[in-house]
Amino acid sequence: MEVSLIILCIILGAAALFSIIHSLLLKRQIRDIIRQNHFIQNEDTNLPITAAMPDKEVEALIESINTLLETHRQFEIRMTQANRSFKNSITSISHDLRTPLTSASGYIQMLQDFDLPEETRAEYLEIVQQRIQAVRKLLDQLFEFARIEADELVLAEEPVNLGNVLRDTLALFYNDFCSQDSEPEIQIPDDPFIVTGDADAFKRIFSNILSNALTHGEGHFSIKAVLADCAVNITFENSTHSIIPDDLPCIFDRFYTTDVSRSRKTTGLGLSIAKRLATRMGGSISASLDNDVFGIHLQFSLK
Repeated sequence: MEVSLIILCIILGAAALFSIIHSLLLKRQIRDIIRQNHFIQNEDTNLPITAAMPDKEVEALIESINTLLETHRQFEIRMTQANRSFKNSITSISHDLRTPLTSASGYIQMLQDFDLPEETRAEYLEIVQQRIQAVRKLLDQLFEFARIEADELVLAEEPVNLGNVLRDTLALFYNDFCSQDSEPEIQIPDDPFIVTGDADAFKRIFSNILSNALTHGEGHFSIKAVLADCAVNITFENSTHSIIPDDLPCIFDRFYTTDVSRSRKTTGLGLSIAKRLATRMGGSISASLDNDVFGIHLQFSLK
């Protein structure tokens, strides 16, 4: 009986000792986790928290903390990118507004010279009007872009004969192609191809792409629509030397303009608006560059 009691006391003592040791080790582990967490926050490092010794519960806790830290890091990265994008946007808007306004102001000052010949005066007035139109176009595109980004632009979901919309839009640019002494190659199926969406939005997409082509293109314009696999593929192509392969990943970014395009006073919003409208209506849009031939490719599902 006494032997059994002694053994029981030894067992209980060993258990108590083990519990005390485990508690001390756990406290040390927690202190180490706190120390690592403070180091990560103060040093802004990507190092994860690690366990000093194996313990399932502690390892589960560390995994949870590391997940939270990674989520926080990704949030900070997104916020940094958003702030940088916002600053770049403000810079671009300021530049695009200031340039035509400064130019118009200069011509207005010259118009105050009463000795100007009528022909020169008329020329200056036309330039001032062009600069004001450029500012108006920028403001209109900014307003449209803001509405799309804020999801305030309501798009209809109705059957649309996309071939007719494409032909009507091309007709609006007839004089623009003539002014460049260029006759575009146009291939559009005679049979109607119906898609679901908003006719005005499709017209805006085509208009923005054509405006971009006429502004930056250097001839050899091509517009082709091909029906395949329950979808319609529409391709706009033109020759250009103002775009390089490095531009392609950014071509649909808001306010993005190439170095050559910047001198042409473009807003960098046209293709961005086209992409957002195409995406809103379930379509896709991409860009390509092959031997100085720039292409915009659209695809929409047929109804």
